[in-house]
Amino acid sequence: MTDTASVFSRLRHVLQSTYFFQSLKLNELDELIGHLRMIRVQKGYEIIKQGDPGDAFYLIASGKVSVWVKKGFSKKQVATLNADEFFGEMALISNEPRNATVVAEDITELFILQRYDFDKILMKNPAIAQELKKSYYERKEKNK
Repeated sequence: MTDTASVFSRLRHVLQSTYFFQSLKLNELDELIGHLRMIRVQKGYEIIKQGDPGDAFYLIASGKVSVWVKKGFSKKQVATLNADEFFGEMALISNEPRNATVVAEDITELFILQRYDFDKILMKNPAIAQELKKSYYERKEKNK
């Protein structure tokens, strides 16, 4: 298997194992895959920073990240996310600045979907939009 075929196969597996992508039609899944790009970050790398504008959605292919919220002078870890989990959707759904900082806890591979493609592909699918909004409200409540 070539590297490209291997990455495509792995990406398809990761996407299909993420619950809200299961409602994508095959052509939508292929369109989504065509717009994703993969990056690898080192342990300690700050992937997104609280207060920054939301410009992308992230899906963890491998590794682990921690989610931190700063309130006043204190910083609190509110979550740990692993492979096949996602983050970054809250700022894209709400159009508000990032509400948390996400840091790689291991060498982490991420699939990134830019805002324009997120809106065009995911938010136009009613089932996925509903799941993302549900996740948004659950995470917002948890981060209070």
